[in-house]
Amino acid sequence: MFLKKSASQKTSFNIIKALSLLFLCFFLVNCTRQQDEETARSGRMALAVDRQLSVIAESQAELFNRYYPKAHITVMPVSSNKTLKLLLDRSVRAALIDGETDPAEDVFFAQQKHQLRREPIAHDALVCVVHSNNPLRTISVEELGELFFTSGKTGVTPLIENDYRLRSLLVAKTGKKVSDLRAWTCGGNKELIMRVSADKKAFALLFRSSLDKTLSDLALYSKNEQQNTKILPLSRASSDVPACLPTQQNMFEGTYPLVTTLYYVYYPGDALAAGFGAWLGSSGQKAFERSSFAPYRLVEKTIILK
Repeated sequence: MFLKKSASQKTSFNIIKALSLLFLCFFLVNCTRQQDEETARSGRMALAVDRQLSVIAESQAELFNRYYPKAHITVMPVSSNKTLKLLLDRSVRAALIDGETDPAEDVFFAQQKHQLRREPIAHDALVCVVHSNNPLRTISVEELGELFFTSGKTGVTPLIENDYRLRSLLVAKTGKKVSDLRAWTCGGNKELIMRVSADKKAFALLFRSSLDKTLSDLALYSKNEQQNTKILPLSRASSDVPACLPTQQNMFEGTYPLVTTLYYVYYPGDALAAGFGAWLGSSGQKAFERSSFAPYRLVEKTIILK
């Protein structure tokens, strides 16, 4: 009798133990699935950005994370000729580029099995920077073409940011050929700005976002570069008056001649990538308003009257 009772208790214990283990396994599997499941507001992803966009991209990712703590965006700054390549080989799940894709890229993307979606989210600009003692007060896109290409004027030092999309935009706006470009590239934007601040004959072309980031970095050591450089107001042609500066309003309205568009690129169907893109096009516009970029659209503001 005692043996039968002990066997019965042992059997019951084994059943309870097996059920407990089964429940634990189910719980762990369920938790893992919940962690792996991503939504438009949760999960992890890498975002490739053109190098000059790193500061604003990191700011936007941080704000997105504050609103949605379960979402984590890792920003990867790279040169502009690598940004979309990382997206195409699936090393990242989204990309932020400064400027239009060229015809060759458009043809290549059209041939892809999975089509990319491209959303405009903000504006940047190309700026011409000279020494603060340069006598010129304005310059035109037409004159930039003469300075930076084969038929350029003598006695000047044309410098250009080493950026693939910047060159493409300059060529498109001036009607010149890339092969005719006769400008010097530097080891980096810090070197470029330092050369302008020391050479009264230098003319440098770079993104407004690159200029702001470079001057901010240099200010940690010296403010000479900021004091010794200036942005020339720009017009479309020599006869155009007045020339204007790349202010946020002029960039937004398109009155500044060399405005670029920031595009957010991702694969449709990717929940988190789409969610972050939606953020950039709506709530994220406020962050662009507070930066040197221009928002792509105005953010509606509600005024409560008491």
